[in-house]
Amino acid sequence: MIRITSQGTTARLMEHLQTTQARLAETQDRMGTGRRINRPSDDPFGNSRAMSMHADLAQITQRQRNIELAKSELGVTEASLDSLGRVLSRAQELAVQADSSTVDADGRAAIAAEIDRLIQEAATIGNTSYGGRRIFGGYQSTTKPFTPDAASNATVVTYSGDAGVITRAIGNGESIEVNLDGQALFGGVFNSLIAFRDGLNTNDRTAIGAASSALGNDADRALLARGEIGARTRRVDLASDRLEGDQITLQTQISQLEDADLTQEAVDLQMRDTALQAALSATAKSLTTSLLQFLR
Repeated sequence: MIRITSQGTTARLMEHLQTTQARLAETQDRMGTGRRINRPSDDPFGNSRAMSMHADLAQITQRQRNIELAKSELGVTEASLDSLGRVLSRAQELAVQADSSTVDADGRAAIAAEIDRLIQEAATIGNTSYGGRRIFGGYQSTTKPFTPDAASNATVVTYSGDAGVITRAIGNGESIEVNLDGQALFGGVFNSLIAFRDGLNTNDRTAIGAASSALGNDADRALLARGEIGARTRRVDLASDRLEGDQITLQTQISQLEDADLTQEAVDLQMRDTALQAALSATAKSLTTSLLQFLR
């Protein structure tokens, strides 16, 4: 009976020793990695929550990339509208100058040459490309949307884009348009500039006056478009700030779930190491006693 009791005690001590060693190993893992959850079995519920939060964090990261792309696209569009505004402003200045009775046919012909260069500049602006996409071409993003029928003295500028709307996802169920209808924005501009140039070449003050009025309307449309792009940019900035806040919140929650309390772990490590040494000592004594009893 004594021998059986001794064997049972030894078995229990061995089991306790193994448990103590396992707990010490877990604490050492947490100290080494700085993480409270190193495997799903450490905290199944906490691990499930953390995985869900990591998925949400990845989605936020993707939306932040979309926002940065949207900011860049809107920035390029705004810069293009600024350039178009300068073209129209210069054309209006020349219209006022050309409508003066002190300017003769030769003077108007010289102005016509500058207007022709402005037509070419407007076409270059309309064909602006960013990231491989023609920003005023709608869905037809790989080809130039505006094609003059001649390198100089063009009589018509053909639009080969479409009214497709390009959007970027910037939030949960929230997207932003990053392009403008190129035909609606530039079509009138080309018509007005060509009519103005032709009126100058024919020394027709009535045509020059009509073109001047049309250019004013074109400038107003360009200004409204720039205001719209500015409003979209502000909306994207607000979405960016909101996502940044959500990201910080999620990162904090994940840290609370996954990160180990290293101060507490250091205390636990000392306690479990002490417990292991005690278990080893008790097991060693039990094995020695059992061996002596067996030899007797």
